[in-house]
Amino acid sequence: MPPAGRLPADVVEKFRQWIDDGAYDPRTDTAAAIKPKGIDIEAGRSFWAFQKPVETSPPVVPGSTWAWTEIDRFVEAKRLEAGLPSPGDAEPIVSLRRLCFDLTGLPPSPDLIRAYSADPTPQRWRAIVDQLIGSPAYAEHWGRQWLDVARYADSNGGDFNATFHDAWRYRWFVIDSMASDKPFNQFVRQQIAGDLLPAESDAQRTDNLVATGFLMMGPKMLSERDKDKLKMDVVDDQIDTVGRAFLGMTLGCARCHDHKFDPIPTEDYYALAGIFASTKVLDGESQRYVSTWVKRELPVESKHLAAFEAHQAATKQLDQQLAQAKKQLDAARNASTDQWGGTIVDDQQAEKEGGWKESTYSPKFVGSGYVHDENSNKGKASITFTAKLETGSYDVRLAYIGSGNRASRVPVEVHTAEGVKRVILDQSKPGSIEGLWESIGEFAFDAKQPAKVVVRNDDTEGYVIADAVQFIQPGEVSVKKVDSTDTNNAIAEAERRVKEIEAELKSHALSAPDPLPQAMAVVDEKEVDDACLCIRGEVHNKGPSVPRGFLQVVSNSSAIAIPEDQSGRLQLADWLTDPDNPLTARVIVNRVWMHLLGEGIVRSVDNFGELGDRPSHPKLLDTLSVQFVREGWSIKALVRKIVLSRVYQQSANFNPAAFNQDPDNRLLWRANRKRLPAEALRDTMLVASGQLDRTPSTHVMNDFGVLVNNNDATSQAAQLRQSSRRSMYLQIIRGQLPAVLATFDFADPDILVGKRPTTNVPSQALLMLNSPLITELSSRIAERISRQTSVPDQQIETAMLLCLQRFPASDERELAKAFIGDDPTRFAQFIQALLAGTEYRYLD
Repeated sequence: MPPAGRLPADVVEKFRQWIDDGAYDPRTDTAAAIKPKGIDIEAGRSFWAFQKPVETSPPVVPGSTWAWTEIDRFVEAKRLEAGLPSPGDAEPIVSLRRLCFDLTGLPPSPDLIRAYSADPTPQRWRAIVDQLIGSPAYAEHWGRQWLDVARYADSNGGDFNATFHDAWRYRWFVIDSMASDKPFNQFVRQQIAGDLLPAESDAQRTDNLVATGFLMMGPKMLSERDKDKLKMDVVDDQIDTVGRAFLGMTLGCARCHDHKFDPIPTEDYYALAGIFASTKVLDGESQRYVSTWVKRELPVESKHLAAFEAHQAATKQLDQQLAQAKKQLDAARNASTDQWGGTIVDDQQAEKEGGWKESTYSPKFVGSGYVHDENSNKGKASITFTAKLETGSYDVRLAYIGSGNRASRVPVEVHTAEGVKRVILDQSKPGSIEGLWESIGEFAFDAKQPAKVVVRNDDTEGYVIADAVQFIQPGEVSVKKVDSTDTNNAIAEAERRVKEIEAELKSHALSAPDPLPQAMAVVDEKEVDDACLCIRGEVHNKGPSVPRGFLQVVSNSSAIAIPEDQSGRLQLADWLTDPDNPLTARVIVNRVWMHLLGEGIVRSVDNFGELGDRPSHPKLLDTLSVQFVREGWSIKALVRKIVLSRVYQQSANFNPAAFNQDPDNRLLWRANRKRLPAEALRDTMLVASGQLDRTPSTHVMNDFGVLVNNNDATSQAAQLRQSSRRSMYLQIIRGQLPAVLATFDFADPDILVGKRPTTNVPSQALLMLNSPLITELSSRIAERISRQTSVPDQQIETAMLLCLQRFPASDERELAKAFIGDDPTRFAQFIQALLAGTEYRYLD
């Protein structure tokens, strides 16, 4: 056990020296045998990922007729070298289904299936590829894949689930970039430093600003009271995301110590931290201690600005009119009570507990009305009238409108200088004074304590009325002989005017133009500076300052310099997209390959480091990367190149001999089976039912305030908007994903997800069989098909084409007809069975 007390200083020093020497085992080693700690940057550059990609001519395979493209020759050469057989080609409609889902996330239509089945030629394939790549669905599908990397969400999540009202703009930036085939290097530069890039138009400036939302999308502990720690945690998220998204490197490991496996010293982490710490993300508070984020105004058309300002001016004028009308109403109400002597406390000034309903039904009352207990909630309602009085005796009177349905035994408590006095008031008869007031007795009050009268509804039968209480001293005139008709008319007119202006304000709000556009977009801090190295990653344990910069292992001798007065984000963007950077092009090429082939050439798509996977076809990856840069960083061109290869169109059929030799299919002896993404599962059902709304969604979080739900133990789930739009446009609220997406492994928006996990769990089958949504969509698909044809064979074929994108086999037709019979409900069940099956969920 450790000795009691602190170790002597000389013993501590010996431990320190032992650790510095490498913490060797003195029983078997000596200090001299332990290699000194530290990272050899120069040696690290010999690792494959840090070597500049080199284009290689595709190998020649003598006598081979299998390869169609250069990609095929690279793959075939590796496969033959391993002695693996050439795979067969997939059936035409299997390839077509794969292509449509991979490029658009949507199924091929029955007409396209029939047309391609009749003409499955290479020329027809190329035409379909070009058509799909040029479609809006392509941009939406490939945009969603990038949003997985960008950890996109419409709310912050965590302890304070604040609403990202403007996140949709970043989503639209991504979709638009994919649609226009924006060069990937420009796409990267905008997301890192768009606000610092020159713009030739308002549209371009908007695009640049919105793009920097990439740096703000991560979840943040907004209620963190240690704001220095919060800022550093945001910086950590940015470094980790940029590192894995663009470089395929796990940089976050170096926050606390040198990277354990890759040549990234802690100094490199804090060189990048200085860049992001000089970038403003957090700005102000939405409430005490709860930080909020930068919202930058976007350029706006002059017509929109003029309409917005005019609407604001009209709103201000109506607000002023409403304030004046309420002031006049208060004056009228005060005049109503002034006609009576003594001190009057109206029900509007009283403190109410339980259920009291305001009313003006009876024609005679004090002030603007009265309240009653609705003849319910007996024993739970009370109302307390409080007044400050001079010391003395006062006659206490209560105002009410007496009638037969009123309670005859209303308990009243009077808090006097001599204690609490209890009185029973009969409200079934009109008051003896002016038919409105009834005296309940004379009581002594002390100026040192407030006078209180409490009316309750305990043990009462009938309505309990509470209108006003009067405290009047003996000898004082109790009633001013003033006709109350004029006063009541003035109150009624003032109330009418208030309601009129409130209605006008409500109507005016409905005609409001769109708010002036804002974006979640970063900006450089007013004062930029290098970051201090935080010892063990602790923000308040400062070490030496580290100059802003980039990864040494990837930087050449002519490193990009960062001016002292700039954050360095612009230079970081230049460094990331430098054609000599060995990582950026490789990482995105590998991502595209993974999305199309099911696995990356480097299977650890977010980690190209020592612990990551090694490329199965390194020369192919390098060649594609060099060509990608040379051909303008075009994602569409790369996608087209891959899907035109024979590798992409090969069969997924199993080969036992090949499996025994290459069980992970690293050499691509068959196509990888892929599970459809969650969005495609949902969207396909909407397509089949004829309900898919292809309209893009904007402002999807307008129904929410600062929070999507309250931050307390009683908080209920947010009400998600029901929609038949593409899943791309659904609200993505952190902590509350739509069930059909969450069940089928939708990307966790809290983290960067380069490759979604694929699980196979009972909840998936249970959802497809029992979800009201799936049952309803199955019925709608059945109804749609039944409207088109009443012939059973045609109904079954159409159902198979819509759900599984293939024709039914003859035995399937007979089984289906036997199951359905003449019962329309059985046809809907048959369709739901198709949707619940494995074939629906997977691409062969």
